[in-house]
Amino acid sequence: MAFVPNNLAVLSYAAGFTLWTYATVEDGVAAILADGYFDEARTYVRPDDVILLNATDGARVLRVSSNDGATVAVASVVGDVPIEPPDLPGDAILDEAGNPILDEAGAPILQG
Repeated sequence: MAFVPNNLAVLSYAAGFTLWTYATVEDGVAAILADGYFDEARTYVRPDDVILLNATDGARVLRVSSNDGATVAVASVVGDVPIEPPDLPGDAILDEAGNPILDEAGAPILQG
């Protein structure tokens, strides 16, 4: 698929550095790491910004490696080692994006 601007959100900003989050239920890590995926965000992201990625096939911590004003390149901070999502009980309640709804302690809320 393609980059969805509404899925990119700022988590924190300070001293010229931005920590972003990007979640997609359509694209895998390989597609997101490909050149040009984040080009549409070229006016927002800067080199050395960090993006916490949640893709269809896992999660990664990305660093914006370059942005020349036309093309944005990102790289996985920990290489190709996947960060696997946690195992969820089959009766966990999920939100519209398929993520578990958590209680105050961070545990998934279960049906029933």
